[in-house]
Amino acid sequence: MSQEWVTVSSFAAPSRPEAGFDAIVAADVARWHGEAQSAGLDPKAHVRLSRQNGEVAVEISPELDAAFTPVQTLWRAE
Repeated sequence: MSQEWVTVSSFAAPSRPEAGFDAIVAADVARWHGEAQSAGLDPKAHVRLSRQNGEVAVEISPELDAAFTPVQTLWRAE
């Protein structure tokens, strides 16, 4: 398992505050908080916002990524 946090959403921040933008970001964070709770993880410890260079990113921990991403299976048609 990777130790890197995973960016699951990325938004270009508006040049001036917009309520609609904040609502979109908040809804996405709430969605990932729900996924963390479903996985038995503390949402505040496993979901974070990153703001850099005019970009707002929602990131999840490696543990939440592993819980959310199904295990890859190998199969073949016979």
